[in-house]
Amino acid sequence: MKNTNRLLEIDALRGIAAVAIVLFHYASSYKWADYHLYGYFRYLEEFVQIFFIISGFVILISINRLKTSLDFIVGRLARLYPMYLFSVITTVLIVNIMGMAAPRTESIYDIIRNCFLVQGFLGGTSVNIVYWTLILELFFYIIMLAIYKLKAVKYIDIICGVWIVIVVLNAVKAQLSIASNIYNIDYSHPMGVAVFPDLLMLNISAAATSLKDVIKNNYLLLQGRAMLFISGIMLYQIKMHGGKWYRWAIITLCVMAKVLDYSSDAQVYSSIFFIVFLLLMYLATIDKLQILAIKPFLFLGSISYTLYLTHLQVGWLFKSMFDVFPPEIAILIRASLAVLTASLLTPIIEIRGMNLIKSQYQKLMTTKVPSS
Repeated sequence: MKNTNRLLEIDALRGIAAVAIVLFHYASSYKWADYHLYGYFRYLEEFVQIFFIISGFVILISINRLKTSLDFIVGRLARLYPMYLFSVITTVLIVNIMGMAAPRTESIYDIIRNCFLVQGFLGGTSVNIVYWTLILELFFYIIMLAIYKLKAVKYIDIICGVWIVIVVLNAVKAQLSIASNIYNIDYSHPMGVAVFPDLLMLNISAAATSLKDVIKNNYLLLQGRAMLFISGIMLYQIKMHGGKWYRWAIITLCVMAKVLDYSSDAQVYSSIFFIVFLLLMYLATIDKLQILAIKPFLFLGSISYTLYLTHLQVGWLFKSMFDVFPPEIAILIRASLAVLTASLLTPIIEIRGMNLIKSQYQKLMTTKVPSS
């Protein structure tokens, strides 16, 4: 059997999803005639679901290797931060300084918060729209770290079962309330936006309510995407410990929660994509998707994180240069340049930065003098 810790098909799926997001963003900058092939690229946005399902799947691999909580924090920092910081710097340079695209924020405080990846916790605006997925990942990591600290990983099936039942019940409640036109939830407010004004007004009751909503939306519901992470965890459990009925029941509830999704941008086809992605992930875990484990897809998987974080910058830099071509051709050229750029930056920034942080951490741990 292949090493479960490295399923090549999942790496391939991650790479395919990254390219799909690139094509979605590039194509969405044009207006397409009805039934134009590129007009259907708008559906490629749904491939972001794969990232969250995979994140849920691989999180237990990381958790099961841990010796300390600090190992997890440093490991996530090493994996995410070097390339992220490079992405923030290049985004600010290209957008805010060079003016090659409309800035999402011009606040110096927002830029500083972005540099430390805390805008999701302090009510800031991300300078690059793709960062919303990283913020959501951080919320998920906090949840999983708490489970680890509580020594509750062995109860992960029970935790996920209770978790998804709460998510489904919340979705049902919201659907019933929408039907009666008296209830509405807005996921758009990040932590801090709704809470701090109430605190300043000393409105304790309102502040407590806002804080409760923030915790529920960001940590319990994961901004309406908890079912994606939970389904990934269950696929890992099925892979490692067998397809018990209750694990399949939890996945079924995940699908139900997705179908009942009440967020403002929810679409019926999003649930269909979710089901397809779950099927693909399951086939990957049982070695029935080996057709994807080919060098081009695996290569895309190896650069997927860098590609995701830098493709908009590449698009901004080269959009006007290739506007002389038909948009169909220009999009493919820019996508190719984005892949090329990511392939160059991955070893220089992502891998080198990750190795540097890990080596320094290991050196610190080995030279640390135990307290007497």
